[in-house]
Amino acid sequence: MRVRTLQMAAVGATAIALLAGCGSDSGDGAGSVTAYCSMSEDDCQTLVDDFTAETGIDVAYVRMSVGENLARIKAEANNPQAALWIGGSAETYVQAAEEGLLAPYAAEGIDQVDEIYRDPDDLWTPTSTAPVAFASNQALLDDLGVEAPTSWEDLADPAFANSVVLAHPASSGTGAAVVSTLVQLYGEDEAFDLMKRIDANVAQYTRSGGAPTRMVGLGEAAVSATYLMDVELGMVEGYDITASFPEEGTGFGINAAAVIADAPEDQIEGAEAFLDWVLTEGGQQSMMTTFWQPVIPGITNPEAEVDTSEVTLMDYDTFWAGQHRGELIERFDAEIRHGSEAE
Repeated sequence: MRVRTLQMAAVGATAIALLAGCGSDSGDGAGSVTAYCSMSEDDCQTLVDDFTAETGIDVAYVRMSVGENLARIKAEANNPQAALWIGGSAETYVQAAEEGLLAPYAAEGIDQVDEIYRDPDDLWTPTSTAPVAFASNQALLDDLGVEAPTSWEDLADPAFANSVVLAHPASSGTGAAVVSTLVQLYGEDEAFDLMKRIDANVAQYTRSGGAPTRMVGLGEAAVSATYLMDVELGMVEGYDITASFPEEGTGFGINAAAVIADAPEDQIEGAEAFLDWVLTEGGQQSMMTTFWQPVIPGITNPEAEVDTSEVTLMDYDTFWAGQHRGELIERFDAEIRHGSEAE
């Protein structure tokens, strides 16, 4: 597996003139859209508030995990109740696109985004990104007499018995990204062998991707694997958390948004306006409020504490992950932990 030093869009890029506002003419206070949101409540509310403040378009949203939102959009395919899907891993959007659940839309500003983050058919729009990291509670590491993990193999060390907490891949985009990262890094059989050994140390699988990091911060577990932005948030909130990265390579998450196929016609303009807005400077700054990293070059977050310049980022294939998401979750349920055990 080839690896390379992490170079996110915001690092070392030449500043590019950004769109000043939303590409839709509906930013005059008129219009509304219903959205399904697959991020934290804080993320969802911040984005909705900032979007409405800049465009005048009202958003009513329902927050669920990315897996739950996908299931809802499938169930409503013949009569969609919402036009906009905000947040969650791009892998899940790839799966949704293959099932005909998303409508194509080329957002204004999409040409500025590196192709590694983009859907060539514009069935979903990348909004932000984050590498997968380890989050550790330093006090508990000291109690266990171990260092913060620097390898995926470290999570299988018996020293971490009953001290690891992870998100379940069936309900969490974070959990699915961890599984896909391991499979792409090691090969499927070797990855599942490693996950079985890690499972021996797992105290709990959670339904949401952010829950493991909160548990680590509260001292309920010693270590988790999560997106870096969750670690940054924990640091800002004063938790005893440190970040580390697997030396053999780690994957990255792409946070996405999309227009839902066959959405109510009176909502489509508002949904497309959101996709335009999220790639503006204002939209990218809004994403960075909770430490997602921008996908538009030239934007940086001065509040970020973790240095990612030396992180070894693998050649993570988001499209492969999305296409194989279902079968990987099915094998995970069969061989490791069933989804009903997630809490």
